[in-house]
Amino acid sequence: MGRGKNVPKNLYIHKALSLIDAELELLNLKITHPEQFNSPVSTEFKSDLYVIPKSKDLGFIGIAEIVLGLFLQGEITGKNGKPVSEACLARGFEQLFNLKFGSIYDKIGEVFTRKPYNLTKTLDALRNAIGREDRKRKNK
Repeated sequence: MGRGKNVPKNLYIHKALSLIDAELELLNLKITHPEQFNSPVSTEFKSDLYVIPKSKDLGFIGIAEIVLGLFLQGEITGKNGKPVSEACLARGFEQLFNLKFGSIYDKIGEVFTRKPYNLTKTLDALRNAIGREDRKRKNK
C-alpha cells in the first residue's frame, strides 16, 4: 500500500490491525469448528479396477500388449491432437487398473520375446471372447 501525502500513519496501522483481527477470528473459527473447514474433496481419479497380475490371458504383459497395439495404431491422441507415446498410454492404464509397469518399454520387450504364435496372445483372447459372446447371442 503506497502512503499518500495527506493520509495519517495511524490509518495504516488501523488497517493492519483490522486485518490481523480478521485473521485471528478466522483462526479461532477453524479451531472451534474444524468440520466447517475440511479440505476440499480430492478430484484425483481413483479407479476401482484391478488386473490379476499373472492371469493366463491378461496380466501386466497382456496390458502392455494392448498398450503397444494402441500405440502402434496411432489413433489415441493427447490434448495437442498428436498421437501419444507408449509411456503416456501406459500411465493411463496404470491409473485405470491400479498397476505399475515399472518400465513399459521392458514389458513391451517381453511381448516381442514371445513365440510368433503367441505374439498377440491377449488380443487373440479378447477376439475369441467377443466371438464366443457373438455366437451365444445368435443362438438365443
